[in-house]
Amino acid sequence: MQAQLRDLYGLTPAEAAVATAITRGEGLQAVADELGISLTRARTHLQHVFEKTETRRQAELVRLIAASGVYHRQ
Repeated sequence: MQAQLRDLYGLTPAEAAVATAITRGEGLQAVADELGISLTRARTHLQHVFEKTETRRQAELVRLIAASGVYHRQ
């Protein structure tokens, strides 16, 4: 899924990891903990994801990814 997000939206590996975790419904602090990064860094990655996907909220991002057919619940 992360590779597909990188290809579709030009995300970096870190941004794709954050987007993937958000799509799974994880909160931003949980995402930061999972990836071993600070909450501030996770927010920065998420902001870049919003910019690249032309979304503004996490729910909007999840809907976009779901509509793209990239997300497959594990």
